[in-house]
Amino acid sequence: MKEELISVVVPIYNVEKYLRLCLDSLLMQTYTNFEVLMINDGSPDDSANICKEYLAKDRRFQYFEKENGGLSDARNYGIECSKGEYITFVDSDDWLKETFLADLYEAITRTGADIALSTYIKYDDSTSVYEVPILGEYYERIWTSDEWIRELPKIEMEDNSFSVTWAKLFKRDMFNVIRFPKGKLIEDTRTNIKLFLEASRITYIHKGLYFYRIRGGSIIQTITEKLLEDVLDTLVERLCLVTIKGLYSDIYKNALLESLKFRSYQAYTCGLENTEIYRRYQEMLYLIEKMDEE
Repeated sequence: MKEELISVVVPIYNVEKYLRLCLDSLLMQTYTNFEVLMINDGSPDDSANICKEYLAKDRRFQYFEKENGGLSDARNYGIECSKGEYITFVDSDDWLKETFLADLYEAITRTGADIALSTYIKYDDSTSVYEVPILGEYYERIWTSDEWIRELPKIEMEDNSFSVTWAKLFKRDMFNVIRFPKGKLIEDTRTNIKLFLEASRITYIHKGLYFYRIRGGSIIQTITEKLLEDVLDTLVERLCLVTIKGLYSDIYKNALLESLKFRSYQAYTCGLENTEIYRRYQEMLYLIEKMDEE
């Protein structure tokens, strides 16, 4: 069977310590018809020189430099430059099992899906401990878009691989219109819901194919007003989108309510109880709970 071209977008910023492991894991892929788009997002460290090593080493590697615009902007740049029939995104401090591309490509083509995804293996940089969040025997599952949207709030609580953009293979035409929101945190969740709504079929394979590195002090682990604002905006946008589509608005309203409670607690324990975003959380909690009582 002919191997179709897969575009691998790797946004790069301040990762000289981890970059070679990431790029080496791409060199070792058993699926060979791919292009690697190394997007240097204005990184001030030695990442550029490392990228140029791989540029000279393998013709499938391509290198691009741009002004710093953040993760979403770098991903969008990679989408614009991509030429593959399929596309995947790899964070440059993470790495892949050698069958990552092969397994996801086999699944997406065999099932006729628009998106194929796997679970992942977590690696804690501070303790050098691997955590494998894979429960039970191997299985596969195929969802329609409606089925996926109905179950997403529940299953993403059990497995974070459903919320993120990495560890997935997409048909490239899924991104003909959809892009990542520049300057926003929680960009994966905000973009994924749009992709899931557009997909006709989604295939999951219960394999740990992606190694996700947890780094201390990462922006997503720090509770800030900006993070809380973007979480709230993302959850409200998700609720609006599924409501407009006429799909399971009660499920997403309940997910919003639970997140409001959890994030309010986080904000309070982090000393943010006197901020405007905390007030917005409390206001929305009050309004939703009052509506439920009526």
